[in-house]
Amino acid sequence: MKKLTIFVLFMFSPLLSFAKAPDCASFPMNTTAIWMQNEGIIAMGDIDSSKTKINLLASEKKINTNKMIKEKFIYTNIYNFVFYDDDGKSYQVITKFDTVESPKNRFDCSYGPFSEFYFISKEGHS
Repeated sequence: MKKLTIFVLFMFSPLLSFAKAPDCASFPMNTTAIWMQNEGIIAMGDIDSSKTKINLLASEKKINTNKMIKEKFIYTNIYNFVFYDDDGKSYQVITKFDTVESPKNRFDCSYGPFSEFYFISKEGHS
């Protein structure tokens, strides 16, 4: 019985997590669009922002070990963005983006010098 109780607690422990990821999707989305333009993938003016799909794949809260950053916590967020152009073509990008938690649980979403971009696909008619 004791093993069953431990097993049940272990299985449901992810449901008991109350950690919340920062609500910072717009800054990484815009930064990703700028990156795509700089890489020659698509011009920002050709993106139909009303159709953009945003999916937060993962968020990890870590204790800051970087002496250059004063804040105590850093969140590493992994986003999947799907952008659409005016012709219906889609552009999928995975973005790794860091956010810092300042005092009073406020987030600095523009903390992006530590970001990575992975262009996944371009689909649609040519």
